[in-house]
Amino acid sequence: MDNYKAVTRTKDTGSTKSLLKKGMIPGMIYGKGTDPTQVAFEDKAIHKLMHSEGFYSKIIDLDIDGKIEKVLPKQLQYHPVTDKLIHFDFMRVQENTIVTVEVPVVFLNQEICPGLKQGGVLNLVRRFIELSCKANDIPEKLEFDLIESEIGDSIKISSIELPDSVKLTITDRDFVVATLSPPTIEVEEEKPEEEVEGDEEGATETEGDEGEVKEEKSEDKDKKEEPVEDKSK
Repeated sequence: MDNYKAVTRTKDTGSTKSLLKKGMIPGMIYGKGTDPTQVAFEDKAIHKLMHSEGFYSKIIDLDIDGKIEKVLPKQLQYHPVTDKLIHFDFMRVQENTIVTVEVPVVFLNQEICPGLKQGGVLNLVRRFIELSCKANDIPEKLEFDLIESEIGDSIKISSIELPDSVKLTITDRDFVVATLSPPTIEVEEEKPEEEVEGDEEGATETEGDEGEVKEEKSEDKDKKEEPVEDKSK
């Protein structure tokens, strides 16, 4: 378990706005049978924690003013315009506390998977699986080995081995986690021969029409240049 430091929020620590300006993120720690505790966490530390693997399934030893609390990340709140982190909620837990967490699924041996080597595509239906277990038994990840997977295979949750102390929250069906689909091939549409011939004929007729129009203009010009007989004689 990782150890991070936080401070209790008081009137002296300032408002939420002033904390954010100082590079601190305000938050709340709560738990069953205990009073909520307002704390502040260093911005750099919580961002490092957020980008670590299995953030929402990782028990953290949080040092609050010298007292160690075991907490589990539950929710992050972002500014609606800037998308910057502005608040967090952590849940206080004990080793035997039953928690609901989302754990990532990792697919092994993708480089030698028969289906993928034939051009298949691994479609992830669920990147995370929701589990119920004791806080001390949260698995870091779930794994499935693709070494024998072929194109057309569906990987269901029953194919993924779970630790003995861990239970699924969805128990009424054997849901699909991923599929191995055939490669997508784009076929360029060819123009039918009849349409091509028709276009060529249309172009020939148009040229003929333009030629006839030019001839008519030439005849009109000759008529205009013909001399007019003088009837006065």
